[in-house]
Amino acid sequence: MKKAGLNILFPLFILLVTGSLNRAYSSGNAYNSDSVFRISVGGGLAFSTINMRIEPLGQLKTGWNFRSGVRFRRRLGLNAEYTYQVNHDAEPAWENIRAYNLDLNLTYLYFNVGESNTKFYALNGVCFQQWIGQYKGPAAVNQDNLDYKPGDFKRFNWASLNAGIGFERRYDYFGLYGEFKFRFGKNNPSDPFGIVDVCGSAGVKINLISVDKKVKPDNSFKSRQKRRSIKPKIYHWF
Repeated sequence: MKKAGLNILFPLFILLVTGSLNRAYSSGNAYNSDSVFRISVGGGLAFSTINMRIEPLGQLKTGWNFRSGVRFRRRLGLNAEYTYQVNHDAEPAWENIRAYNLDLNLTYLYFNVGESNTKFYALNGVCFQQWIGQYKGPAAVNQDNLDYKPGDFKRFNWASLNAGIGFERRYDYFGLYGEFKFRFGKNNPSDPFGIVDVCGSAGVKINLISVDKKVKPDNSFKSRQKRRSIKPKIYHWF
């Protein structure tokens, strides 16, 4: 758990530090336009380790990620997601596995990378997960008195907490997104609270509604002199 906590806190610390540096260097940026309200929908691929208490560790499963999102102001948003995992087997004990996730995540700490339209952000939220699989191993009973008999289908439903980071690259009418997150919870009553899933996703978003606030750059003599003396860092992403 300590290691998992560090894995989360360290990226958030980097986000905070980088965001502070970005604000320090962004004075005088030519790019002074950002959305204050936006509604978007999108979809893409997802790769995750599903139900880590049952399926073998280190095996990534492919899925489809669909989402809708709302951005409020510049540094706060809300995403609703549905991820369907492609049917798969988990050798040696499980086959015909079907699973899906429903996520609701708050996104925050948005900041630009230099003068580009690429933003990074942190996310936290909640998730409902369902996992159904057919048991094909030897007959057994686990410590929660769940009978495992060959040929039986088992269904697991559980809620978990999300924590992670993401990025988006905005264009005029669409954008790219990518996220990496941990899910924390417990599959059975006797399980300790911990990581139940690690998920990464990437895809395309379409902006349905976008309200922009444009600020004219300060081209006064003093501002130009200041920009010449302290040049902002410029990153060319994408």
